Amino acid sequence: MTREAPLVSICVPSYNSARYLRYTLDSIVCQSYRNIEVIISDNASTDGSVAIAKEYAERHGFRLIVNEKNIGAGNNWNLLIGQARGEFLAIYHSDDVYGPEIVEQSVAALLREPRAGLVGTLATVIDENGDEVSPILLHPEVPELPCYGFPEVFRAVLRDGAGRIFLVTPSIMVRRSCYQELGILDNSGRFRSAADYEMWFRIAARHPVIVIPRPLMRYRVHQGQGSEQELRRNVALPDIVSVLDAYLDAAGDDAALRAEYRRYRNRVCFKTALKQNCCGEFRRSLDTIGLIDGTSYAVAGAALGFANRLHLNLRIWPARPWPCRVPRGRN
Repeated sequence: MTREAPLVSICVPSYNSARYLRYTLDSIVCQSYRNIEVIISDNASTDGSVAIAKEYAERHGFRLIVNEKNIGAGNNWNLLIGQARGEFLAIYHSDDVYGPEIVEQSVAALLREPRAGLVGTLATVIDENGDEVSPILLHPEVPELPCYGFPEVFRAVLRDGAGRIFLVTPSIMVRRSCYQELGILDNSGRFRSAADYEMWFRIAARHPVIVIPRPLMRYRVHQGQGSEQELRRNVALPDIVSVLDAYLDAAGDDAALRAEYRRYRNRVCFKTALKQNCCGEFRRSLDTIGLIDGTSYAVAGAALGFANRLHLNLRIWPARPWPCRVPRGRN
């Protein structure tokens, strides 16, 4: 007997997304998988997003929640999770565009692997105008597997960067039972902009993870964006480090993995300290240098520390300052 297609909840948190919201909602309307409910939660937008969301709610039967006050991005996500009724739940971003088969293929993957807790896909980066910029791929050293255990997930995330991303947050679909078992996003502030990644790690530490190695969505990068990747370009130590620190023990006692993480962490700390110096945050840069463990950056760290104490700004090219702007967040 063929199982009835399970209900999927597609949740769309929105804040001042009027410029791109129609593209997102149109791509959801065009999904090949039909047994879905769509819930939009507007977080006190001031730009016309609510009017657009109401239009789609009336035309397509989407559910719409309008927050009178901005409750923060993480709380808005959790509100949507609490409202969802589907067996599977995806939080799709209000400025991205989703391929017509992403829901169908994600559901099929979770049905094939009943132990898996979540599934993600690869993506194509697009700009403000919708033009393709670059692909998001797996790192060449990350094998394509039916499922990944937690040590493999941890190692794959260490290799993220330069267009290689293992867990593309706006593509991810989760079993609702995982939220029931493990809770919702941690908005205590411990993981800051990486609260989403901490949620994925929390699930991955208990359940296998699937990554469909095909670009089934288009991830939009634009000015003023407050998404996870944009927030992580600021001059703070990337928030993903706090997640990796918290889950290192869950990845096991593999000495090689721990050594790889140590190298990763030291590299991130040094690059962040250099960025802070180039932004004139000399005290902060000194503090970040102090987080480096071992001797791999001893000489470079000492030189950077010397520059910080003298308030010397180490710009790589005089005409091109280090890219260190702090973007404004979007909730």
